[in-house]
Amino acid sequence: MKHKSVCVVGLGYVGLPLAGAFSKHLKVIGFDIDEEKTRKLGNNKNKENIEFTFTSDHSKIKQADFVIIAVPTPVTKSNLMRQTCDMSNPQ
Repeated sequence: MKHKSVCVVGLGYVGLPLAGAFSKHLKVIGFDIDEEKTRKLGNNKNKENIEFTFTSDHSKIKQADFVIIAVPTPVTKSNLMRQTCDMSNPQ
């Protein structure tokens, strides 16, 4: 399974440690829309872990065999989970 890859979308308090755990067994693409975050993570990564790539380029997501979404749940103004999602303008 070492030849498989996973992309973790969202490198926050859930996605980043999840990506780190997967990187022990799989090639990992860590994706986040925050370019500064991915640049800093790429500069600070452990050099012995060459199977971990950080990117803000959404086209890299399709290179993965598996994709895990680790982004915040949308909520309403009263902090209730929003039951619908507007996908009319995905990034």
